[in-house]
Amino acid sequence: MNAVVYVAGNVRFKGNANLSGAIAAGGDLDPGDYNNIDLDAVDDADFGGMCNNGPVVVDHYRLEFTSDALSCSAKDILLRACVNADCSTQASVSSSVELTKNDKTYADVGFTGSTQTQVWHPDGGSVLLGLDATAPSAPYRCYIDGALVDNTQCLLNFADTGFYFDVPDSTACKTGSSFNLFAVTKDTQTQQCKPLFANQTKTISFGFDYLRPATVNNPAQLTLKSLLSPTKTVAIDGGTVQALEVHFNAEGVASLSANYPEAGVVKLSAEYQHTVSQPTGGKETLVLTHSDSFTSAPAGFHFANVSANGRCDAGDPYDAGCKVLAAAGEPFSMQVTAACWQSDDDKDFGDNKALQNFEHGGLSVISEVVQPETGVNGILGRDSLTFSLIGGATAQIIDDQSWSEVGTMKVALGSDVSYEGVTIPASQSSSEVFGRFTPAYLGITGNTPEAAQSCGAFTYLDQPFGFKTGAEPSIQVAGFDAQGRVTTNYQNGDWWRYKHRDEAERNQWPERSYQDSTGLAVIADSQAPALSGQVNYRGSPNVAELIGAQPSYQRTQTPLAPFNANFELILSALDVSDEDGICYRDSATAPCRGFTFSDIAKDKAFELRYGRLVLENGYGPQSESLRLPLRSEYVSSVTAGVPAWTLNGDDNCSVFNTQTSLDAGETATSGLYRVLPSGFPDLQAYSDSGLSLRSGALVNGVGNLYFAIPNQAGELPLKLHVEPWLKGYWNYPGDAADTLFDPRANAYFGTYRGHDKIIYWREVK
Repeated sequence: MNAVVYVAGNVRFKGNANLSGAIAAGGDLDPGDYNNIDLDAVDDADFGGMCNNGPVVVDHYRLEFTSDALSCSAKDILLRACVNADCSTQASVSSSVELTKNDKTYADVGFTGSTQTQVWHPDGGSVLLGLDATAPSAPYRCYIDGALVDNTQCLLNFADTGFYFDVPDSTACKTGSSFNLFAVTKDTQTQQCKPLFANQTKTISFGFDYLRPATVNNPAQLTLKSLLSPTKTVAIDGGTVQALEVHFNAEGVASLSANYPEAGVVKLSAEYQHTVSQPTGGKETLVLTHSDSFTSAPAGFHFANVSANGRCDAGDPYDAGCKVLAAAGEPFSMQVTAACWQSDDDKDFGDNKALQNFEHGGLSVISEVVQPETGVNGILGRDSLTFSLIGGATAQIIDDQSWSEVGTMKVALGSDVSYEGVTIPASQSSSEVFGRFTPAYLGITGNTPEAAQSCGAFTYLDQPFGFKTGAEPSIQVAGFDAQGRVTTNYQNGDWWRYKHRDEAERNQWPERSYQDSTGLAVIADSQAPALSGQVNYRGSPNVAELIGAQPSYQRTQTPLAPFNANFELILSALDVSDEDGICYRDSATAPCRGFTFSDIAKDKAFELRYGRLVLENGYGPQSESLRLPLRSEYVSSVTAGVPAWTLNGDDNCSVFNTQTSLDAGETATSGLYRVLPSGFPDLQAYSDSGLSLRSGALVNGVGNLYFAIPNQAGELPLKLHVEPWLKGYWNYPGDAADTLFDPRANAYFGTYRGHDKIIYWREVK
């Protein structure tokens, strides 16, 4: 060989070895007595980590066989690479061993986990079996008839005359395929096996023993049947022997079948005392014996719920019977049953008899989402299950199973099951529906809301304002499992249970509130204690948004200079919990919390003004119409507690109404209240000089009231009802300084007062 060779274990040269190149060995290098080796030095070789010893993957190897063999046929030998001391788990990496017979190499065998090989010994007599070089490197043990023997006693005797049969592996509870029992002797000329019995019926003693598992929970009987006429059947308890009449055909072959209603590796043995005549006239009794082990495997597996809340077959999260089993990623109990055979086309193993002797170190399992129909499968917290029952238990209970998703699911085998040399297809499993699963907690992602001014470039204190279209407060609500992974299925249709299926039942953030961040005034819902606006839900992505909300900064009795808004919208823990009570948290173990939209309007020049509407008195002859000026004012500054009131020239939004109002109080927000003198005509007011409009709006902060010609003298006290933010602390009664009042004035007809700034005038004809 011309090569560079790397080996994780030991290297030993033997036979006709000729190597030119280099060797990197993780273990020892033994060149032996051979000189045909030309090794070049390889300094600082980089094998990319391939030569690291790494973790030990094989604890030991096993040779397993029964104690009898025939010199005219091959003997089956089982080789196993064991990861642990009891060999309950076999290696998943490739192994290679050197099988020896009488200390000489017999065969090089490569395999993964376990394999059957054969040994021939036509010379007859006893041979010593063993293993020499192994990779990965590990010691070996020898088991004969299921019992551990010293490696120096790993002996196998090859007889010239005897029994031979090979019981096929079977499915538990199902009558196995028929197998042949050969009674043979070696032909001295051809060295081949020839029939010992032909067209004869013999009573043979059959023994039955359990090999694995070590502890048998259910000591079931083996039923053995002779198939050739006359048919006979016998049931054999473990550890006992029963006689059975067996008929051999013309070729000296008997046909049998076995049925073992449990799982495990068992051994069937046969013994018969055969008397032969000697040429000298005497007789010799030969004891014909043979035994063979075979595996009885489960027909399949069934996964079932343990909790009473574990089923949600309706697939509807609002179905009354669809109770919560567990939160995503949190533990729930699952029952696993190894099932007896019932029929070849069986697809539901839930009603099959349970096997109690089955053991396995690593059943691979996966989840298969049922609802939502277009959901993702998610992952199981325990995707490899150790199956081992105790006493009279009929199922393995997995108390710490979990699923990472929302909805309902089934459990299935994740891969074929390799059990004692038998492969059980992954398709051989059935499952109940597990669910309903909720998120373990919710995560909230909010937008950045933008407040909208109510009067152009400013908003009055007490005046409701809203949010810009498309920038209303909104949140996306995601579900997370207990490990902090997003639950994709939570966003799927009705499984997003933050949004109730019925519109009337949907979460309207009933505990939402506002909090000022300026420290200058209080902000609240303009309809407090009621709530303005409503929470609207939309999909793609799933969003809850607050539409039509109108908070307002509350006006105090003490005037304030203009300031910019900065406030928070606060949602309580209830507001951000879903229909199952799953709440917003920082993690699955953290306490429930609310969500806050912070710094709304901060740095946005959202100006708030302290304002009022002023209505001036009017004087004029009774034969002419009369105009009363009105204007809006705001506090432009406050000095030593004294406010400076300034015409609000930016006000082009305030409206007024001149319709006659009969409300003399301060609660009305529209209309004109008048007190007519006795006998005075029903004089109406207008918002335009043409006396045609009954409502108007301020322009640059000013407006007018117009009255028709009364043709009668008199004084009309007036009160213009306005919105609360245009009322003022006028204290008209003198004892109500903390009460807001509508603006008041008087209209005088038949009196000409003149202008306040003119000291004297006279009429010139």
